[in-house]
Amino acid sequence: MATEKPKPAAGGDLKKLREARKYKIAAATERMKQQRQAVQAIEAALAQGGMTVPELARATRQPAAQVLYYLATLKKYGKVVEGEAQGSYFQYRLAEEKSAAGEGEAPAPAEA
Repeated sequence: MATEKPKPAAGGDLKKLREARKYKIAAATERMKQQRQAVQAIEAALAQGGMTVPELARATRQPAAQVLYYLATLKKYGKVVEGEAQGSYFQYRLAEEKSAAGEGEAPAPAEA
């Protein structure tokens, strides 16, 4: 008993699928571009010094909730560190600032 293989989709069906997918890819690409710009704006603001979420929201003209979301992501990947609290908010700064501050110090000698 031989099994029949399904026939490949007609060329017109594939063309329709590619056409439909093209718009989804373009939309996803645009969202990624906007996210990248938002993150770059936050990083540029933090390059000027430490800031709280409301300060960053004003500086970047982004909603505070969006700034907090991106800060959490940047913190997760080690690009931003959380500093001391200023009132009800923590101050955030770029991780490079923290490591650059201790570069001139000699390492502590190891005890034997």
